[in-house]
Amino acid sequence: MGCSLAYHLARMGLRDIVVLDRGDIGRGATLACAGGVRAQFSTEINIRIGMEAKRMLRGFEKETGRPADYREIGYLFLLQTEEERKDFEGSVRLQQRLGVADVRWLEPKEAADLVGGLEVSDLTGAVFCPSDGLAGPSEVTFGYADAARRFGVTIHENVPVTEFLIRGDRIEGVITPRGELQSERTVICAGPWAGQLGELTGIEIPVIPSKRNVFVSGALPAITPRTPMTIDFHTSFYFHPEGEGVLFGMSDPDQAPGFDVTVDWAFLDRIAGVARHRWPPLLEAPVKTAWAGLYELTPDSQPLVGPLPNRPGAWIAAGFSGHGFMMAPVIGRWLAEWMIRGQPAVDLAAFAPDRFAAGPSEPERNVV
Repeated sequence: MGCSLAYHLARMGLRDIVVLDRGDIGRGATLACAGGVRAQFSTEINIRIGMEAKRMLRGFEKETGRPADYREIGYLFLLQTEEERKDFEGSVRLQQRLGVADVRWLEPKEAADLVGGLEVSDLTGAVFCPSDGLAGPSEVTFGYADAARRFGVTIHENVPVTEFLIRGDRIEGVITPRGELQSERTVICAGPWAGQLGELTGIEIPVIPSKRNVFVSGALPAITPRTPMTIDFHTSFYFHPEGEGVLFGMSDPDQAPGFDVTVDWAFLDRIAGVARHRWPPLLEAPVKTAWAGLYELTPDSQPLVGPLPNRPGAWIAAGFSGHGFMMAPVIGRWLAEWMIRGQPAVDLAAFAPDRFAAGPSEPERNVV
């Protein structure tokens, strides 16, 4: 998110841009993500972002000079209950109305035709969008970082922010172990660590870190490079092609908040139980490797984008609830336009950082 924003700000003519990373560029939550890109959301703003993200990723190499490794293998959502079917029917109608022309409803048998070995007898339906797919998290991050540097952006790695420079209510820069850095505008793009930085500003930022385990299997005959990203929405079990096997995982509703990224190998047994029912071929391959990363959750699973309330000079782009990688190209550009031109080109009120004080918000329902 930070590299995308820096690139777009610089490309629009802003100078003296500095990016600070507490570690190495692309080595935080981005490195651990599954790389999915989709327009199959339940809210209009997220659908529009997904459509635009796919367009931008198709032209990414031409724009930045580096490939995004974008593969349009499609997203397949499997639905088990009548309530899930009804909700997704409404989402599909909205997606089609907004221009996602290739999203379509499938009957269970049609879903089974797309994924070898899929058990569909208890499904109420499925939704498939063939232009959704996967991109490379490292490829996109370094593509933006390199392009930003060519526009004069300075990127400092292994430089954490320890304090903010605050005069009155205004944020005027940051303090790091290497000294102070004064700035007219400071943007928090810290993902799961955004809440910690909020504490340093004296503002509560409602972003909670939550661990997700990711596993990669050995070779599987049932998988092909064109097998879609497949999500059993009822359980959140998902898998997509990765080499000769699959990358797979599942959310844990009992996961306590925190920054621990130790792989929970015991959780693999719970995933195996779901896979045994939904996609038995997974049990035929050994687990080759695994890692854990962090989601950045907000109360409504929608991000915080825009000026921080009661802290002039401070902005935020965080809390993407698992969708930050796929949204980074678009949010980076839209936020840059807002910061330079004084108003957003697209209405981002749904992402207002102070929206929770105003009452109920519209949550994103298609979250895995």
